[in-house]
Amino acid sequence: MGGVDLWQNEDDNYDNFDPQSMHDKILEVVSISGTWHLGKLQVGLSRARRLAQGQSIKIQLLAPLPVQIDGEPWMQSPCTLTISHHGQAFMLKRSGEEPLGHAAAIVADVLAHAETTNVINASQKRALLQEMALKLS
Repeated sequence: MGGVDLWQNEDDNYDNFDPQSMHDKILEVVSISGTWHLGKLQVGLSRARRLAQGQSIKIQLLAPLPVQIDGEPWMQSPCTLTISHHGQAFMLKRSGEEPLGHAAAIVADVLAHAETTNVINASQKRALLQEMALKLS
């Protein structure tokens, strides 16, 4: 979604859901109502609806529905979808990336892991990210 955080960890209201993390092997499922909603998400005027979170997610579709999983869209006929964590892979980055941008990405990843493991809470993570952003700029 072009870098849009659909789960929005920084929100203090989790609606009985835990913060997302790429380290916990937990999947997050959100709902988007259409292309207009996607545009509003892109500019921060709306939020995706949180549906589920777990190690294995089962979704029963009773009618044809447009579906997107990890960026791959298709039209799905009625069925039961079962989604689970299969594995993790390292991702490649462009080598021309600025060193400060790389440092900021590492800091954000470390803080997200610290929040997931309950070393810090969401407001502490937010405060640390703000302070580090000031120091890195």
